[in-house]
Amino acid sequence: MVHLILDQFPAELLQRIAVKLSSREALTFILTCRSIHSACDDWTVWRDLLAMSHILGGSYDVILQSDMKQNWKKYVLADALAGQKTPLKREDIEHWLPHMIVMLHPLALSSDTAVIHQLCDFICNISIVFDHGTNPPSQGAPSFCLTSQLLTNYTSSTASKRPRRLRFVQWLRLTYHNGDSIRPQDNLVHHLAMLHTLANRAVGFFYVELIWALENNCNNTRPAGVMYPPTISTLPTPSHQPPAPFSSAGLEAFSTCHLSKMTDPTFFMDDEWKGFDCANGDTFCFYGIGADNDEVIVNRLDVGPNHNYPFRVDRFIQFQLVREWENGERYLLQSNVFQTQASFHMLQIEINRTNGHLKIEYRFPLLSFYAVMDAVITPFVIVLPVGANGLWYWYWKVKWSGRNPDVYGI
Repeated sequence: MVHLILDQFPAELLQRIAVKLSSREALTFILTCRSIHSACDDWTVWRDLLAMSHILGGSYDVILQSDMKQNWKKYVLADALAGQKTPLKREDIEHWLPHMIVMLHPLALSSDTAVIHQLCDFICNISIVFDHGTNPPSQGAPSFCLTSQLLTNYTSSTASKRPRRLRFVQWLRLTYHNGDSIRPQDNLVHHLAMLHTLANRAVGFFYVELIWALENNCNNTRPAGVMYPPTISTLPTPSHQPPAPFSSAGLEAFSTCHLSKMTDPTFFMDDEWKGFDCANGDTFCFYGIGADNDEVIVNRLDVGPNHNYPFRVDRFIQFQLVREWENGERYLLQSNVFQTQASFHMLQIEINRTNGHLKIEYRFPLLSFYAVMDAVITPFVIVLPVGANGLWYWYWKVKWSGRNPDVYGI
């Protein structure tokens, strides 16, 4: 009966009613009858609904920058689904959840993680995935969701004892220590997709263990000079230009949408970098970039080179471009010498812009030995294991560091 009365309202009034409702209520209203749907299924309505959805915050502007106006309706639908109180299903992860998490949607970031954990446990098992041929290029999205939620919601108060997660993350080597390729070219796409998946997951577990160590000051993890790790709110994920939810091949495009901006040489060179090394064995030590180093202090290496040490050591990483080839699709970066409380070293990184593959050389200034390690650029920046002894590195840009003065004085 109500829809018969609403039938008589002018289209402009129906549209004004729709945009005053929440996404879920608006969809119910618009689907009440054919005439209301005809009046309200308009890009201006979907635009105004997004504008009125304060829950999206600044991500609203990013969404509306798209020229694809038909996608705005998809975001309204995803916003409505994110507000449901029902447990997530795999179809939600495939169709809309990653696209709302990357836009920092708070309800998506706090949604039930049970199905995400189950899916990640499966897709991050190298032997299962490759043995059964279930290695789609889209598989990085679930691990992105899980890590984003960890970077949003985890506090050490949720764990009474040291969490042990990072040590169980698997990894793939694509390169021999001399830099030559291990994998045949026809399998490289699938191996890189797997590496992106594993790297996304590793960041979340690194974060959980690092936060626990920082807040418990485990093995002097929090000396002066180090910086708190990023949270999802300090990372510019909405700027990655992800595909809209419910898009054809949306997950595959989602898994690589960050590469365009995050593999540009200027991305590495326009800021200083910080991070932590994690010795994830029985000692459970984290070494922060910028922490006091006794050898640097005694030899005054932070002042400048001398006859014994022909280099200066900094409390941050800074990159410079060394050379480019393949029309700029591949290039080489060199870092300064930087310190943690345990050592000082430098990095040389070869970057493939097409697939986000990084070949990283860890060089120790006083030694000729170095080894090439595999990494990928993730939405959470750079994470990788070094060697087989549980040593992991996570590096991020200074401007993305979290801030928590209650933990230590920074």
